[in-house]
Amino acid sequence: MITSPALRRSLLGICTAAALLARAQADFTVDLGRGPVTIFTPAGHDQAQPTPLLLSLHGYGSSGASHESYTRFLSVIDTYGFMYAHPDGTTDIFGFQFWNATDACCNFTGSNVDDSSYLRALIDTVKGLVAVDDRRVYVMGHSNGGFMSYRMACDHADSVAAIVSLAGATFDNPLDCTPSGPLQVLQIHGTSDNLVLYAGGDIAGVPYPGAVESVEIWATYDGCSLVPDTSSPNINIDKSIPGDETMVTRYETGCVAGGSAELWTIVGGAHSPALVKKFPALVVEWLYAHPKPGIDVQRYCTPAVPNSTGFPGSIDATGSDAIAHNDVTLTASTLPLNQFGFFLVSQDQGFVANPGGSAGNLCLGNNIGRMVDQIGNSGASGSFSATIDLTVLPMNPPQEVLTGETWHFQTWYRDGGTSNFTDGISILFR
Repeated sequence: MITSPALRRSLLGICTAAALLARAQADFTVDLGRGPVTIFTPAGHDQAQPTPLLLSLHGYGSSGASHESYTRFLSVIDTYGFMYAHPDGTTDIFGFQFWNATDACCNFTGSNVDDSSYLRALIDTVKGLVAVDDRRVYVMGHSNGGFMSYRMACDHADSVAAIVSLAGATFDNPLDCTPSGPLQVLQIHGTSDNLVLYAGGDIAGVPYPGAVESVEIWATYDGCSLVPDTSSPNINIDKSIPGDETMVTRYETGCVAGGSAELWTIVGGAHSPALVKKFPALVVEWLYAHPKPGIDVQRYCTPAVPNSTGFPGSIDATGSDAIAHNDVTLTASTLPLNQFGFFLVSQDQGFVANPGGSAGNLCLGNNIGRMVDQIGNSGASGSFSATIDLTVLPMNPPQEVLTGETWHFQTWYRDGGTSNFTDGISILFR
């Protein structure tokens, strides 16, 4: 046990420095003709492992670096394990950096800069260099950056899973935004904002909607009911205001998969609220809870020994339905030809003796022996698969799969007269 406070501080400093160095060595830059943009990566980042990506956009007259010093997302990048960039807009004739976002904000000089295409190209370029989690590409912005976040939602809902706008607004005319699909929106806005008014207003004569209206416009895009849920307790966003001053309003009922809208109203909050230290964690946790629909698959075990014909066997899953969970396809691959098998399922992951004994362990727990579906003979490719409706599986309860549940699957198959099993996978349903 280390009892010396000085030694503990010294070791902590060494460990912190090592973590920062590990991350810095993995950081990289992307230059699309407007100067290098640093893509910050978490400590120990594996470029082959799909990783969430967050773009954070500054306000009018600010910069990416200043915006980061205000929002401090770098302080949580290692904790939450996401890639992060805070790019700069272009400079107008007044010498201010800006984003050409909506008609109201903030292209005041008629620039033809296409920031929407630029930021999409930045996302796609990062995807071409390292593995990005396609279900977790996020955009956040403050003020002009908040307006730009909405512009990205309008133009690139196929790529962006969710946006966060702090003191921004969407297009005043809903017809000016035609998102290609659902997207999840969080608006954060102070009621005492005197620059971008909480109730809406205009900039240089061009109107923008208020915070509630912005959120309801996106709830409508997403097919949500406009009856809000206000049951969540208040939270603390602004450290200059005593208590939990921020009200949470959600539009989540009836939404299409991958769509929702939410408003955090900072009662008495200004245009640039005095953000609490936990603000970046609150935002990232909200973003992580709002990915694009789909499933998270993790391989968790392999047979203890190769099977008799040398086929190791593997199982994979694909799917995207976040509501009914009825489009998950399980595929068992690299199997002996002309054999048959079953998929097995359990909500409990554990290790029990393989029935038959010597071929390894079946990595399922208490519910072992539930035969999910007979797949039939494997074909010339040595694989078999089936799309299985997980809401009507022949099992003894539960009879349906709920969002947030994890299920474990494995495949049993015949191998030249010997029973065998593939590796196993866990599926977390979103």
